[in-house]
Amino acid sequence: MLRKLIITGANGAGKSRLAARLAATHPEVPVVSFDAMKLTSEWRQRPRSQVGADLSQAIQRDSWILEGGPSLLAHAIRHADSVMWLDPPEWLRAWRLAIRPLRNMGRTRPELPEGNVDWPWEQYKFAIRSLTNGRRFQETISAQLAAAQGIRVWRIRNAADLASAIDEWREQST
Repeated sequence: MLRKLIITGANGAGKSRLAARLAATHPEVPVVSFDAMKLTSEWRQRPRSQVGADLSQAIQRDSWILEGGPSLLAHAIRHADSVMWLDPPEWLRAWRLAIRPLRNMGRTRPELPEGNVDWPWEQYKFAIRSLTNGRRFQETISAQLAAAQGIRVWRIRNAADLASAIDEWREQST
């Protein structure tokens, strides 16, 4: 039975959207956003010790869907039973990162703490840095997953991979 799922990938891969989609089918399984743990408001970072304590508390639960970028894996992978690695083409990530601040302009995205408002200029600078680091994100995730033992891993690159992973996770998480 799969009850502790990490959804990871680079920025714009679709982690939050997938987590919400899976949670809708299993509302008893809490979704934990690593970004929400890391931020206060106005995009300020919380102290690492507080983030670590909150993450430690979250992964002690019997079940969870934990979504976040590659840095999350080092802290949580040994507690997970499955990982969905969202690894879409760069053009798709670029498109998503381009439209996200426009879609959420002046608002806080649902997966973030209140007060972290999307403004296009700041988000586009962030998107450029993220796209520039795409290869490094892939290498980090790949290395972490290669070292993991006994974990079901899905590497999701397209819609067919996604549908297959969702179906298998739903079957094995009940």
